[in-house]
Amino acid sequence: MRKFLVLTFVALFAMVSVVAAADTASTGLKIGVVDMQTLAQDSDPAKAGRAELEKKYGKERKELEDEGEKLRKRAEKLKDPKASEESKLAFLRAKQDLDQKTRNFMRKVEQDEVKMRQDMIVLVFNATYNVAQSKKFNFVVDVTAGGVLYAEQSMDLTRDVLAEVNRMFKEQGNKAAAPKQPAKK
Repeated sequence: MRKFLVLTFVALFAMVSVVAAADTASTGLKIGVVDMQTLAQDSDPAKAGRAELEKKYGKERKELEDEGEKLRKRAEKLKDPKASEESKLAFLRAKQDLDQKTRNFMRKVEQDEVKMRQDMIVLVFNATYNVAQSKKFNFVVDVTAGGVLYAEQSMDLTRDVLAEVNRMFKEQGNKAAAPKQPAKK
């Protein structure tokens, strides 16, 4: 019974694939794919954003790490049974203070990261739109979103979109433009 179900599923999938391929061929539908993860790691705006965050928050991050290391050393000393209750309370207060500073720091960094991601998304969408229009693609999907199991290499627009993102980033001087709206038909 199980074997029958599997064979039925495989046959159904094959028929759907053939019909979809025939439909795509007859309508001239061109579907492209883009690896958004690659764009998020390798594009000039992504690299510039990481560098900007490091420049803006690197010193503060290092100070918090150093303060945390000092607290770890203090904690080791408090394992001694001769440690006073007063020193243990002072340690707890210092740890709570560091925890609060760390939470505040993380909130600031997260706000900047969200803004940078939003700007990056606008830039990537605009670049994808430009590439899809110039190469006459009707539809472009993100392969990292998990819905694409296979795509021919000729459908992969990642390198083209990466080049367009980098070009637009340089042209706009680190500013993302408003998203383009597809032309109404």
